[in-house]
Amino acid sequence: MGRAPIGFNVHTGSDVQAMLAVMGLQSIEQLFADVPAQVRLRRELDLPPALSEWELMRDVRAMAELNATVLSHASFLGCGAYEHYIPAVVDAIVSRGEFLTAYTPYQPEMSQGLLQALFEFQVLVGRLLGQGCVNCSVYDGATALAESCWMMCSASGKRRVVVAQAVWEQYREVIDTYLLPRGVQVVYVGQDSVSGMVDTAAIEALLTAGDVAGVVLQSPNALGVIEDVHAVAQVCQQNSVLLAVCVNPLLCGWLEAPGALGADIVVCEGQPLGLPLSAGGPYVGIIACAKPLERYLPGRLVGRVHDLNGKLGYALVKEDREQHVARDKATSHICSNQALNAVRVAVHLACLGERNFMRIAQVNAANAALLCELLTALAGVKLLRSGTHFNEFAVELPMDASVFCARMRNLGVFAGVPLGKALAGHERGLLIAVTETKSQADLEAYVRHARACLQEV
Repeated sequence: MGRAPIGFNVHTGSDVQAMLAVMGLQSIEQLFADVPAQVRLRRELDLPPALSEWELMRDVRAMAELNATVLSHASFLGCGAYEHYIPAVVDAIVSRGEFLTAYTPYQPEMSQGLLQALFEFQVLVGRLLGQGCVNCSVYDGATALAESCWMMCSASGKRRVVVAQAVWEQYREVIDTYLLPRGVQVVYVGQDSVSGMVDTAAIEALLTAGDVAGVVLQSPNALGVIEDVHAVAQVCQQNSVLLAVCVNPLLCGWLEAPGALGADIVVCEGQPLGLPLSAGGPYVGIIACAKPLERYLPGRLVGRVHDLNGKLGYALVKEDREQHVARDKATSHICSNQALNAVRVAVHLACLGERNFMRIAQVNAANAALLCELLTALAGVKLLRSGTHFNEFAVELPMDASVFCARMRNLGVFAGVPLGKALAGHERGLLIAVTETKSQADLEAYVRHARACLQEV
């Protein structure tokens, strides 16, 4: 560290001396004088020799090939991130330079194309989820659900939220992180031990106190079971309490959308709508709500407006340029958005159309039903909960689910996500997701490998 880095390929020796002169220093040693001697490294870094560009690319590719991915393994993983087919046209359109930004289009005169694309996103997603007011957008589904809780608190002035226990664990962690420091009490309600649906009677009992801002459901829930949104919505309406539902957006191509069933706020993770898995992100969180709650929406809203000359165009509406200038009065402190991913969702939905979207949803449901039937025919395997499922279902295995998954992974299959004891009641619960990417041969191969793994001693 003491000698001038003459050999560095960025700064020459004269560069170093010029910078030291500006700082009024004589040597690199003086520059680092405040760093204690005992923590300094007094030798060269133990690094291998430098590689050429093509050598580096070769080595990186070799390391990447060591990864187990959905390209090397058959994936039946779910819990909020799913392997779906994405038409090539989606990448072709969003790769255009006009769309390649996540920056908020504050200047409408420079951003009409992007603003129109985001407006179309709002319209398409609103129709899908059954509510007309849609933001564009927040970080991911977990963020969207937590923000919906704060929306209900802001709208009602109350600081208590009832959340179904069978919400994905990572979503519950984000809810707690968002709400507890704000003084909001989060009360979790369990599921029926047979059907796997939320205990509606327990929710109703909590609402009689009159201090609850809202109720939160996920459908399908963490057990893969579709919740009775209409029944819970009726209970909430009778007690003047808001209802937020986190939904798999593909479910809305198979069943009635939560917004049409009485949910005041519908949120979702947009990843199933044209976003690749990408090792967990970036994704896009979507919030759709009833008109009276529009003022509490976080994120951006794009409106179709007229300028001073009466010309029709698009602009951001109903928000300050930067929400954080409002401090504690801000609807949210999210100041970045997922514009590029929102555009992906819009392009994906527009390319599929309503008929194809519904067809894909039906294929997801049919594939899951078939695999469930084949698996539960194996000795010792049974459906964990009796409720109706969509493209995810939970089974009880005759062995530890983590051990089973490890064995299946060795056979080239990501078998599913083990359910913890809190949800399943034991360590043998496994949540399995099936999408349109799986053929009948894929499902039969899963069962064949499962039979072999279950028979191992």
